[in-house]
Amino acid sequence: MLKRFTFKKIAITTLLLLLALILYNYPEVINEEVVVDDCKRINIYLIDENDFVGMTEIKTNSNSDELIEEIINSLIIGGNPTNLPEGFKAIIPKGTKLLDYELKDGLLKINFSKEFLLVDLENEEKMLEALVYSLTTIKDVKKIMIFVEGKHLRELPKTKIKLDLYLDRSIGINKIININNIANTSMTTVYYLSNTKNSYYIPISYISNDNDDKIEIIINSLRTNRLNSSNLSSHLNYQVELIDYEKTNNEVVLNFNEILLASVFEGKLKEEIKYAISYSIYDTLGALNVIFQVNNEKIDEFRLEN
Repeated sequence: MLKRFTFKKIAITTLLLLLALILYNYPEVINEEVVVDDCKRINIYLIDENDFVGMTEIKTNSNSDELIEEIINSLIIGGNPTNLPEGFKAIIPKGTKLLDYELKDGLLKINFSKEFLLVDLENEEKMLEALVYSLTTIKDVKKIMIFVEGKHLRELPKTKIKLDLYLDRSIGINKIININNIANTSMTTVYYLSNTKNSYYIPISYISNDNDDKIEIIINSLRTNRLNSSNLSSHLNYQVELIDYEKTNNEVVLNFNEILLASVFEGKLKEEIKYAISYSIYDTLGALNVIFQVNNEKIDEFRLEN
């Protein structure tokens, strides 16, 4: 009986060790749609208590078509109040209705009622950012066209800012503009952590005339917390240095100095660092896969499914 019990215990231990080894060697995935307890959690961008457009999650059981409608209703004031996470609020004017929409070949056309135009002047760009960033978390949505009562929206109603024919994440979010002229502008989006009890990510788009390398801007911004805001932070040590990197169409390999090893626990890079860097690279350069190295030795990998 004792032998049988011991053999069973050894077998279970061996199985657990094998499972741990498989999980250790399998690249972690940043998925903008995660299934938990038969309920899908998706990323959505809402207004936080400091008036940033922040990335948070909502739970849903909707399929792809219904998901578009559910996300939009979550962004309308009073549209889906039970689905709003604590500390966040909707921004599309109350009473706005989604009249119809069409998704074809990655292009989503959405048609709102006239109440959409009643947005306050100071919230126009934030509303657009929240809408575009939220809807492009859906795998099949690559770009968006907005219509109001069937008329294509080509400028914001209050500021009269002109809009491109198609909208995507190149519009930027929580923009900080520091330019001398409108020629040769460049945009880099960096994801910081919020300094609140419920931690979440806040993307900041820097728009400037400088031609600095975008990946270097991301790393330098995160390690120096260049925004200098009490509401935002980064877990990347200021002594971490990017030695070099290699970029292909959908992958970036980052090679750091040994200081990064202080943020590695049980063979994995600290989650807050991986997410911040990976989302920043995806939004700025479109790369889905990020490999982390220290002195040319791989320590971790992160993949965004989209």
